[in-house]
Amino acid sequence: MRFSRFALLCMLTFSLLISSTYNLPAYALEFAHKTMWGEKGVAQGQFNQASGIGIDSEDNVYVSDFAGYTTKMIQKFTPNGTFILGFGTFGNGPQYFTNPSGIAVDSDNHIFIADFGNPTYAVKEYTNNGSFVRSIGSFGLGPGLFISPGGVGIDKENNLYVTDFGENTNVQKFDHNGNFLMSIGSPGTGDGQFNNPADVAVDSNGNIFVTDSTNNRVQKFDPSGNFLMKFGVFGTGNGQFKQPIDVAIDLSNNVYVSDSGNNRIQVFDNNGNYITQFGNTGSSHERIENPVGIALNSQGDVYVADGRDADVHVFYPIP
Repeated sequence: MRFSRFALLCMLTFSLLISSTYNLPAYALEFAHKTMWGEKGVAQGQFNQASGIGIDSEDNVYVSDFAGYTTKMIQKFTPNGTFILGFGTFGNGPQYFTNPSGIAVDSDNHIFIADFGNPTYAVKEYTNNGSFVRSIGSFGLGPGLFISPGGVGIDKENNLYVTDFGENTNVQKFDHNGNFLMSIGSPGTGDGQFNNPADVAVDSNGNIFVTDSTNNRVQKFDPSGNFLMKFGVFGTGNGQFKQPIDVAIDLSNNVYVSDSGNNRIQVFDNNGNYITQFGNTGSSHERIENPVGIALNSQGDVYVADGRDADVHVFYPIP
């Protein structure tokens, strides 16, 4: 039976429901709420279901609207949430979106967006001013083909990583020109296998982290795709997950995971040891109801897309 990211996100919405690499100040073990923006709607700065987040070298923020059918399905904001521009409209062509999900930004500030609902044009590449460049991948089973592309990541060499739900159930790697390089994983519950891989991020050493959503864990692979370790089990305690979705990594190689079913962000060191959590305490406007997309800026601020409340929360590290 095919299980889609759309179904996963909808399930999380009603049952409870970049990866980019940036710096975290040394010894920051706590995070505080800084600001938030967005609300339900189809106008500028509004979302139906905020999903993916990516941040460029100037700390501008890109947010995808997974099920919005808004005028522009990708919106760009300043670090403080001021709307800059929108791009990408609903449709089936290579430059259009059906269900845009994960976002990653390369060193040239090109934006890569996985289109979960349109695997014929699986990943779209845009410039940071919203100009369409190309699409990567197409529909099908096998290398370079996708059923339901969900998350995207970029490494320091600008290689592209894409997670795929459905019959493929793997992570695929492409070079900067869109040429297929390798795939990681297969369907299952064993080491190196996935049950709905939702997102992918790469640390400074080239190690690959994948949120294995329905298996409620994160898996780590070496640069060649060999399994190294896993962490997390189903539950509500520290280091446990209920449907982890996105993953991001800072310059200290700490790992941030959006723990959607537990309404929180958890932070781990590079070996999977639990450090801290945030997003599930404070006043009502400071809490995240369904964290989906997550990204860090150059200051170590953590941006989180809330799929239920259709907004973006920003948290800052407390040294």
